[in-house]
Amino acid sequence: MKHYLRGQLAKAARLNKETLRYYENNGLIPPAQRDSNGYRYYPAETLVLLEFISVAKAAGFTLKEIKELFSALRGEEFQKEPLESIIVKKLADIAETQKALHLAQERLLDMKAHLDSPLECPVFEACQILDQQSKAHGIKKSS
Repeated sequence: MKHYLRGQLAKAARLNKETLRYYENNGLIPPAQRDSNGYRYYPAETLVLLEFISVAKAAGFTLKEIKELFSALRGEEFQKEPLESIIVKKLADIAETQKALHLAQERLLDMKAHLDSPLECPVFEACQILDQQSKAHGIKKSS
């Protein structure tokens, strides 16, 4: 049975020991166990949870939401509905974020494509017009 000492687990999960301790103290991962030498160790499955936490955080989950998700998965009386509700909501959030990122990517690619001819870029053009209007009305630029 594979297990990790705290430092090994932190390194494998690309976290620092303090983050690992925080997750443990806040119930995101189970407490470390002690071996016969008194060293604290974590079962290999803990790394699976830590990897999910990292991915979920990157997808916009809060630690509270992750804890709720884990709570829905634990225990003998697994309940599909609460878990499915959490997942469906977060999938919708991720889809919206993806749309926003795609739009931002399109705008940046358009700006990049017009670096040699900035007057053809709508964003550059809008900035120039607004700058001229501000100058005409005596409004100072904010930095």
